[in-house]
Amino acid sequence: MKNFLIPTRLTSDTISAVKTAINHSKNGNTKIILFLVTDEIDSFSAAQYLREQDSQITHKEMDVLDNCRDLIELFPNCKLEFKRQSGISSPLLKNFLHLHSVDLILLTKSIITSKKSVHINLIHSIENQKIPILRLINDSTTQLNKAIYLENAFSRLNIDDIQQYMHDQFPLQKISQVLKKEQETSEYTNLLLNDILSKNDIDFVIETRTSERSKIKKKNELNQHFEIPVLSLHEETV
Repeated sequence: MKNFLIPTRLTSDTISAVKTAINHSKNGNTKIILFLVTDEIDSFSAAQYLREQDSQITHKEMDVLDNCRDLIELFPNCKLEFKRQSGISSPLLKNFLHLHSVDLILLTKSIITSKKSVHINLIHSIENQKIPILRLINDSTTQLNKAIYLENAFSRLNIDDIQQYMHDQFPLQKISQVLKKEQETSEYTNLLLNDILSKNDIDFVIETRTSERSKIKKKNELNQHFEIPVLSLHEETV
């Protein structure tokens, strides 16, 4: 992985997400982009637009940004960029991801659980892109060392496809177990997954998605239900 995108609300879990990105930069040249998306500013005056934009960042949020900048200075192979966007749309996001050659999107819990419409729209647009998504859970730095693959019943992919992809993109990680979602109910699958997670040293879950499925709003994300990071891979890119 070389280029990471972290949508942010400039809360403390942003710092942990930056640390996670650094940990998986493979010591190569890495660009980490903090992406602050705010409500669209409705103004005919450029001066008023700039004033309203500046007023949207508090001193506490600036402290988080400064902490991220201080942290990145300790790692010469990493570069931190801060981008702001007033309003968001799927075409705009797609062009942004292409322009910056983003390899992985890290979603913090504060973004995932936000009730603001601009963040809900952002998450929806992200899920319909084909870039891998890592959903984080809290303020802890995430080490992705040992995974379980949650295989969809009708997926065109098999474990060998996932293993090869993970070897290419995450060479330090390994898949230790596979759980198939066959025809059982989600409750039964959750029960099996919960049992595996409680008995094994699993760091994160791997799942796959398609553009069609990602249009459906999920009521309970895996990482919120089990408090474990989830790496979501788009089936067309594996």
